Amino acid sequence: MKRLLILILIFLTACSPASTPPPASFFNLTPAPADLGLDSTSEQIQHALRESASKWITLQMEGTVTWLMPDGSTQAVQEKVWLDPINSRFKVELVGVTNNPNSIIKISDGTNIYDVNVTASQVQTISFPDFARVGQYIPPLVEGEVHPNPLWGQMGTPLANLAFASDFSQTKGTFKPVAIESVAGRESLVVEWTYIDNSSPSLKLWIDTEIGILLKMQEFGKSGTAALVGERVVNSISINPSFENSVFSLPPEYQAIAPAATNQVGSLPVVPESGPPSEEEAGELYFFYQPRQQGQSIQLVKVSGVCVYDSANCPPLEIIPVPFPFNFTINALSWSPDGKFAAFSYSDQSNGSPTKLWLFDAAAKTWTSLAEFPYIDPPFWSPDGSWIAFRTQDGLGGEDVYVVRADGSELKSVSTDLPVEGRPYIMDGWYTENIIMRSALPGSAGSIYLVRTANGQSRPMFETILTKAQFVASPDAGFLAYDEYDYNTQNHVLKVMEPDGANAVTIASFTGGSIYPLVWSPDSSLIAFNYYRSFTSGEPGAEVYVVSRTGKNQSLVYKGTTVGRLLFSPNGKYLLVEETTSISGGHLFLVNLSTLEQKILQAPGLSTDYDWYAPSWRP
Repeated sequence: MKRLLILILIFLTACSPASTPPPASFFNLTPAPADLGLDSTSEQIQHALRESASKWITLQMEGTVTWLMPDGSTQAVQEKVWLDPINSRFKVELVGVTNNPNSIIKISDGTNIYDVNVTASQVQTISFPDFARVGQYIPPLVEGEVHPNPLWGQMGTPLANLAFASDFSQTKGTFKPVAIESVAGRESLVVEWTYIDNSSPSLKLWIDTEIGILLKMQEFGKSGTAALVGERVVNSISINPSFENSVFSLPPEYQAIAPAATNQVGSLPVVPESGPPSEEEAGELYFFYQPRQQGQSIQLVKVSGVCVYDSANCPPLEIIPVPFPFNFTINALSWSPDGKFAAFSYSDQSNGSPTKLWLFDAAAKTWTSLAEFPYIDPPFWSPDGSWIAFRTQDGLGGEDVYVVRADGSELKSVSTDLPVEGRPYIMDGWYTENIIMRSALPGSAGSIYLVRTANGQSRPMFETILTKAQFVASPDAGFLAYDEYDYNTQNHVLKVMEPDGANAVTIASFTGGSIYPLVWSPDSSLIAFNYYRSFTSGEPGAEVYVVSRTGKNQSLVYKGTTVGRLLFSPNGKYLLVEETTSISGGHLFLVNLSTLEQKILQAPGLSTDYDWYAPSWRP
């Protein structure tokens, strides 16, 4: 019976038009129930969650999501969900309840996705991506890999995630049944899930015993502590209802303001397709490898860039020896333009101070201390590779900016000429032979300064005072990218302009949230940036876009939870995304910019049971 159902689903997915619901007779084909009970084993529960999508056709449910914040306060939203996966259709309504004044609507009609900010009366339209047309999705079983439901990836809302139960079946751990309870009028098996390396449960799940979806979920501290951090509860649910097409239509009051669809993942390529690069052109990925088991140490590791393009010839993960233990906050290695050296600030003392500026020789695998101060911020290489710039702090409120040669010579302060009233200053990077500096004092506007390396002389970068944003220079020094933020309207306008401030071009705009990070492609033709959608949930979603410097072909290439760093490959054909809190932990994902395929980084010896973070791509 189950095989017959799957065959019928494949036929309908391939042949049904996106706007046509399944025929009524289809709902009479009832699959075998999940049959969960107190005697179910961990493997049986995991299997039921993984195959839950085959047990239902459509869903309608509503419920409440609550987060317990670190300061003792709570945030809560009410969420209503309509789901029609076979036709790639959904609708979500979220309304803030506690400490959450905003509300949003998300709708997919199978062709476009409409994201409505009800509070601001704004609509964003995105073409529905082909890769998310998955119907009743059952993830593949691949050791060490996690495959979240692509349809839910377009929704990203917390209560709706309970319907996509397979997302909770793929991380290593143990399911323990503890009770049978009723939730939303349906029988549920109460289960505690404990991560493989923890002793206390990370999740408590109420699983529908018939169709295997989640009706309630409690989340505890990430390390497996007993502290409750969030709860999602379904208050009412309807299984396999028949929907009118109007359910998935944009409400009339928003149709007039909805823009045309922008490119989405799987629609149009960002760069032309080309053959794989040589091993030398592929470069190497360095990152930090953190075990989740207590008592084990963080390691610096590298993976050949060949693994990105050619998994069959991918060499094993390599551990890089370092002369100090990793006990404090770690930032990514900063590579010289030629890839021979990396600069890295870190303390080799047990109390974390002083910090040393280290030079790592990639060929010899040696570490040399170049400078020492109470605290040193992450360093930057000059575009020509002749200087390393870094900001120091004395721990008492004082700060300074220094430069030094790669051989440790000519160490000198270059920030004494900056106006005293603007201190402290932040260093944003380099523009030609100058360091870009801006004041860190409160306030939305101020002067941006260029500090000349040769003599420490400073001058305003522009004739007029601009928003105190981070200005990111393109590799060819021909353009500056920045986020112009209006504190009153909360509008973010991402712009590119010439170094003298002329000919500014708007390449993207958003309301609310935040934009970070912002990076250029090696050939200065593309910009990748992450937009945190600060919807009221307390769990802002991350959306990674790639757009040309002229504002054309803006494409949403990745959706996740929290993104730390973005890196273009040396040839600009791939984008690496550091996902710091995915459902499987902190990992690195790759987007092929010529096909817009996504995959997790893979290499022999690289395990998803570790967190991977602070990546750098050695050219």
